[in-house]
Amino acid sequence: MPISNESSTIPKISVISPCLNDGKFLRETIGSVLGQTYDNFEFIIKDGGSTDDTIEILKEYPQIRWVSEKESGDNPILDAIWQAFSMSRGEYIIFLCVSDGLVDRQWLKRCVEILDADPEISWVWGLSQNMTEDSRIGKLWWAEFLEQQPPQKMDFLPFWMATGHGMESNACFRRHVFETCHPKNKLEDPFRFHPTPGFNYRLNTMGYLPHFIPTVSYFGRTHGNQRQEALENMLDSVIKTYDRYVREYREKFLYGNIVHRFRDGNGNVIHEVGKNELWNYRKKVLTYRIKAKLRRELQKLMDHIVY
Repeated sequence: MPISNESSTIPKISVISPCLNDGKFLRETIGSVLGQTYDNFEFIIKDGGSTDDTIEILKEYPQIRWVSEKESGDNPILDAIWQAFSMSRGEYIIFLCVSDGLVDRQWLKRCVEILDADPEISWVWGLSQNMTEDSRIGKLWWAEFLEQQPPQKMDFLPFWMATGHGMESNACFRRHVFETCHPKNKLEDPFRFHPTPGFNYRLNTMGYLPHFIPTVSYFGRTHGNQRQEALENMLDSVIKTYDRYVREYREKFLYGNIVHRFRDGNGNVIHEVGKNELWNYRKKVLTYRIKAKLRRELQKLMDHIVY
């Protein structure tokens, strides 16, 4: 059952969401998007044939473009993401699960300002915070970045190679970059059942530049019957594949076996890392790895003290 509210105005941002029987959380998520201070955006929901009250709730919001239709393949979530993307018109893309939501009411405005101002930047990210099934706020991930920001743009590469750190849904991407790097539902793609690690891997190895904004942009909700619970073993295998890919890329790059090229938001190469730069990259990667190890050990100590 499709609903259309298309206008002649092309939105700057498209927020796209897959959905299936998430009526319990839907109003809160919708409110977090429609409550943004920036208004030149569209919100697209691809529902997979929900049997709860999802459809009745969606009908309450004429601002939302949505369609309800069951996916036929073995990977309905990824199919739904790309169906929503095909419906979208925005220059910038945000992917948001409908059980999650935006925290910073100025998040869309901040993203547009950064991406409009610097064509070299391909994606903008902030911090995410856990939320329980009953809407209680939980852990803030990487809270230290509010005080000491992670490296920006080209300087992010050695940090990523050392830590494997990547974004979740709390990011905004140029349309070309999302379409190029986000995994598609192809049998040969090792990340098709857990696309976020694959997305991070391609963003960084293809040289697309990030910009971090020190704000809590997004909450991710934990709840029963999540896909992660049902596919825990497979998702764990994908994460191990991601870690291996990062390690292999790091080793090949640092020893000069591959050439890394940085790109702007349109995919144009803006810098090729020369062999004379590799020594400096080796030092940075080693420094970040040592800091990450110390951080993990400190966290273990703090957990032991608390519990």
